[in-house]
Formats: sequence, C-alpha cells, structure tokens
Amino acid sequence: MNLDVLTLQAITSLVIIVSAVMYLLDTLMLRDGVPGRLWASAYLSGTFSAVCYLVWLLTPDVSIAVAAGNGAFVAATGFIWLGCVAFNGRSIRGASLVMIATIAVTVAAALAAGPEAGDWAGAVPFFLGNALFAVLGALETRRGAIGRRWSAAGLTGILAVEAVWFTARTVVFVVAGPDSDVFRAAFDTRVSAFLTTTLVLAAVVVTSVLRANESALRGTSEIRRLSVDSHGVLLRESFEATLAIVCRRAETAREEMCVVAIRVDDLQRVAVAFGPEDAEGFARELRSSVRRHAPTMSLVGETDATGLTVAFTTTPTTDVGRVVRVLHERIVSDFSRLGASVVPVVGVGLALSSDHGYDARALAARADEAAAIAAVTGTQAFGQA
Repeated sequence: MNLDVLTLQAITSLVIIVSAVMYLLDTLMLRDGVPGRLWASAYLSGTFSAVCYLVWLLTPDVSIAVAAGNGAFVAATGFIWLGCVAFNGRSIRGASLVMIATIAVTVAAALAAGPEAGDWAGAVPFFLGNALFAVLGALETRRGAIGRRWSAAGLTGILAVEAVWFTARTVVFVVAGPDSDVFRAAFDTRVSAFLTTTLVLAAVVVTSVLRANESALRGTSEIRRLSVDSHGVLLRESFEATLAIVCRRAETAREEMCVVAIRVDDLQRVAVAFGPEDAEGFARELRSSVRRHAPTMSLVGETDATGLTVAFTTTPTTDVGRVVRVLHERIVSDFSRLGASVVPVVGVGLALSSDHGYDARALAARADEAAAIAAVTGTQAFGQA
C-alpha cells in the first residue's frame, strides 16, 4: 500500500490528537504535578505542530505554517525533557530558557528561508533542535528519581531513537540533500510520519506509567502515599514531601528546624578496591545505623544512593552540635564492627532554619553540600550550619 504525504500526515495528526486528548483528560482527573503537566504540554505542542503541517499541505502559500510547525515540534521534544527534569526535582528555569531560545532559532530560520524553501524551510535548525532535546531527555531519564523507575528505560529508548534519527537526518540532508536517494529512502516525510506515530504511542504509554508513579508518591489534596524501605527510611520523594509539611508547621509554631545530611561518597572506590560486597554492606549499614541512632521522632530519608538526610525540630535547650556528633560517632562505630579492611569516610552536614529559613529544599541542599565537603575532607563542622 502506497500512501501519499497528505494521507500519512492526516494519520499522524489523528494519532497525536487522540493521544493528547487522552493524556490531557487523565491529567485533569489526576490533578497532575509539574512533570505530568509538562508532558501534557508536549502532546499539545505535538498536536499544534500536526495541525500546522496539515495547513501547509492544504495551502502551500501559508509559509508561516511550516515555521510554526517546526517550532511546535521542537517544543514537544523540549517539554518531554523538561518533564523529566521536573520529575527529578530540579529547577526547570534554566532548561526553559534553553528551550525558548532553541525554539526561537528554529522558527526564525524557517521564516528567513521564506516560501521558496518549501517543505524544508529551516530544516537544519529544526533537526538539530529535536536531536538536542532528545539527547538531553535521554540523559535525564538515566539520573535521579526518574532513573530509578524501570519504566523510564522505555522513555530513554524512545528519546535515543529520536536523537539518532534526527542527527543522521541532519548529516544526510547537509551532505546529500533532500532530493538524494538516501534521504528519500530513509529520512523523508513518509518515514518521519511512521516514526512519529510509533514514538508518540510509545511515549504516551511510558509517560502515563511514570506520571502514575509520581502522582502516587505526590498524592492528591485528599490523600498522600509515602514510601519507606525496610530500614524505615523514607524514599526521596516521600521525604521531600514530608519535610516540606513539617517545615511549614515548624514555621507556624516558631520552632527551630534542624536538617542533618549524612554522606559516604567513596563507596564506589571501596567497591573497586575491595569488591562490591564491602560497598553494599556499608550502604545497608548506613541506612540501618542512621535510622537506629537518629532522634526518635526525626524524619529519615534518602538523598541518593550514598546519602541520607535526618530532620527534626529542636528546643532552646537542644545541643544540636552534640546530637550530630554522637550520630556521626555511632555510624562510624557501626561501620568499624563490619570487619571490612577499610572504613569509608562519613561526612556530616548541618543546616538550621535560623540560618537558612524554612524552605525545605534549601535546608536539605545546604546540609547535603556541607556533608559532601566533609566526606571529601574528613573535617566535620558539627557546630556550624
């Protein structure tokens, strides 16, 4: 069966529109978080792009449709990347500026090429913009909270395929041109339509699963589900959500918040030098030791694979420096009892709301920065924030 470009574009548009509608309905019903809303924006951008290309095919004189379609297509890939960044709890401000600048260049290039450039107006910036955000998105899915979700591997694969295909498309377009046999066989609009349809369907499935996981941890306004490991340590998303609530309550009650970060950053070197068994033993002991020796009513959560965070409120009579010093000594003592040939350096960092305010993210970040420095230098600043 040989389908013309208009038919293929219509089919692609239908797939994108149906996917976008279904995803948006789920977004509204789930009262989605930032990652879900950004991914919904990706499908909206894809829908707008498909409509623009249909307008161009039906009325070739409207050259601005190509520019708008190219910009919206790049924005769709960019929003997928932004959603992954937000899922990992990182700020999207800088990433948003990069995306806006790239979209502006893509649209400007298509407009500058003018109507005489036809279908391929501003093609190179358009190809490279998609390749850039696909690479950034694929890398983002391999780190942080999203990297720990098995379903994220599907999104990594989707973005990797897109990155490779658009990069190869750029090379062939520049070297051989759009009228070459190679380009027509592997990179023309028909191939793009089939690839886009396949990737959109796969992306909808994967992002829906990821969004469901994120929503379950974040919860709605009526319910919040927390995840905790066998040692009683809150997983990262659960800890961040709970710490934010406790910080708000402490601020209202005018109580001091103390956040302590514990980090062991040389476990990788231990694994290389003495074997993965020793490193895994230290990682397990770190979790159980911190939970065992932390103040009874404190929150204990994971920072990442080699770090934990403890948070609790204090009173005017609490000797915070002593509490942290004792915690550090007991963790080191527990490590020594493992009988390993080397004991890794345990770094401890401290942050107080009296010094850094009641912003939960800021307190955790300050404490973790101090712990990272202590883990490298071995100098523990127990009495400093």
